[in-house]
Amino acid sequence: MEEQNLKQENQSLSASKIKKLEDCSWSYWCTYHLKLPDKSNLGAQLGTICHLVFEMLLNPRHLKSYQRIVKNKSIDADKGCVKLIKKHLDLQKVNTPENYILLDQMILVGLKSDFFVKGAKLLGAEYAFEIKNESPNYYIKGFIDKPYRRGNKIIIDDFKSSKKKFEGEEKDSNLQAMIYSLAAKKIWGEVEPEVRFIFLRFSDDPMVKLKFNEESLKGLEYYLEYTQQRVNSFTEEDAKKHFAFNQTNVEGFKGKLMCGFAKYPGQKKKDGNLMWHCPHKFPYKYYVLKDKDNKTLKSSLENNFKPKTDEKVLELEYAGCPIHKPAIDSFSLD
Repeated sequence: MEEQNLKQENQSLSASKIKKLEDCSWSYWCTYHLKLPDKSNLGAQLGTICHLVFEMLLNPRHLKSYQRIVKNKSIDADKGCVKLIKKHLDLQKVNTPENYILLDQMILVGLKSDFFVKGAKLLGAEYAFEIKNESPNYYIKGFIDKPYRRGNKIIIDDFKSSKKKFEGEEKDSNLQAMIYSLAAKKIWGEVEPEVRFIFLRFSDDPMVKLKFNEESLKGLEYYLEYTQQRVNSFTEEDAKKHFAFNQTNVEGFKGKLMCGFAKYPGQKKKDGNLMWHCPHKFPYKYYVLKDKDNKTLKSSLENNFKPKTDEKVLELEYAGCPIHKPAIDSFSLD
């Protein structure tokens, strides 16, 4: 009963959830409280497909598929892999020759980066973990792409589809790597975790390895407890206290850069391409699927739901980010 109460009181934490909270409180509110539709970028879409392929090839039944692809240096060598990739490129609506070629290159980088971790035992593909800790009090959950065990060492592989590698603080104190390391110790006991980020767009040197000492992980636990308290009591008023737009003296893709410089949706750059902006910057219409208790089950930019008898679909409007209200007032949803 005590464990159930802990789960009810604490909302789950993850590295991505905490990062969004720290980067922009309003974006966090939109994603985890308003539950607005996810507008995935191309990198994330291709990354999802790579993960599906890697998960398939980790299955011993598909060892020959792995061998064919590596030997011929192309996913074209395996019909099953090609079928899976094209199916999901279609589903993501990004099926172009350029994206197929890029996926081919990214998948090969992953397969050639000690894919089966020599001398180690695979502990699972897309390994799900859920840690409820009482003191310090926090609740974390997530998935590990590929955890392996070699003696007292746990090797955790995580594939990245981003265009940039980690650098600076993002590398030295990487929250995702620290949470993975903490989870490994909670799950497998007195082990030595090593996190290997494999950047699939960097064929020459794709791997970044990170380790953390006991003191760092203990400090992480108290940070998680502090963040847990913030998340549990987070309100719309809190959402308006830490806009990315107001953050200064930040490094990397943070602060105003996260808002994007578009002044209205659909604005184009000089080269004719769309100017990127935060998906929560401007207003838009969207649809939600509700159950009989009026709980939101799913949200989407398109009305593509097939509701059951006790479900309903509503059309809603998101008003846009409050910090960008002057730009928002300059155009209409219609």
